[in-house]
Amino acid sequence: QYQEEIQELNEVARHRPRSTLVMGIQQENRQIRELQQENKELRTSLEEHQSALELIMSKYREQMFRLLMASKKDDPNIITKLKEQHSKV
Repeated sequence: QYQEEIQELNEVARHRPRSTLVMGIQQENRQIRELQQENKELRTSLEEHQSALELIMSKYREQMFRLLMASKKDDPNIITKLKEQHSKV
């Protein structure tokens, strides 16, 4: 099936002028470069967002830990568990 499709594409290519084929390839190359640049920008943006989210979640976990510590002063078992969980994070 692959060979058949390659033959069909070659047949179509033979009936088109070489300059048209070259222009088509150049246009595809431009589009590929634009998409690659867009991918880089999207990757960078995603990394920045992930960093910001990690910072926010770290601050959130720290605040929750403090709140729980303040509300559970009377129960040493809970404090020990919280410290263990906080040290893992």
